[in-house]
Amino acid sequence: MDSGLDTGKDIAEFISYFITSLSLIGLWITYALSKKQIHFSTMEKCTNDFRNIVLLKDEKTQEDLIWQYIDLVNEEFFYLEKKYLPLEVCIEWVDGMIDYLPFYNEDGIYMGSTNLPLLNDESFLKVLMANYPRILRAVQLKKKINFDAIRISPLNEENRKIRFEERNKLIFLIISSLKIDFWSKKILQQKINRR
Repeated sequence: MDSGLDTGKDIAEFISYFITSLSLIGLWITYALSKKQIHFSTMEKCTNDFRNIVLLKDEKTQEDLIWQYIDLVNEEFFYLEKKYLPLEVCIEWVDGMIDYLPFYNEDGIYMGSTNLPLLNDESFLKVLMANYPRILRAVQLKKKINFDAIRISPLNEENRKIRFEERNKLIFLIISSLKIDFWSKKILQQKINRR
């Protein structure tokens, strides 16, 4: 029976190919695990930062809290752009930001903020947004969004679907506005629709 390995050179080549293949598989596994670790570390850091902001809210002025929160949102958008977070996490985090971020409609008209009243002071908002161009780009909407539907209470079962659909449109607009070249809009839309 002929094994196809007639010479020492053939055997050495075969062993070399085998070891190289194992090395490549090992590198791929290491890469996958390190990527998961980066995702986990980034999520843990942002979650801890958010908890610290919330826990210390009684010790700070509303202005200080807003600066810290907007700075955290800017950092999270940066991580989203650099693919340090899984897309599913980004979608959920952006959904949570909607009730706190200031938005400008497609005509450039400020839509107000429901949960951070100080953001309704347009002079304060102008100073704040001047320091965060990434966030400003995300909150200047290019398409029409029904903010009344977005602000419907989630406890309102009758209109929950309308609220959910409009929030999904806004999430898509926000994430699409960031400089992200690794997710196609089709994949983004599919992930948003699956939640």
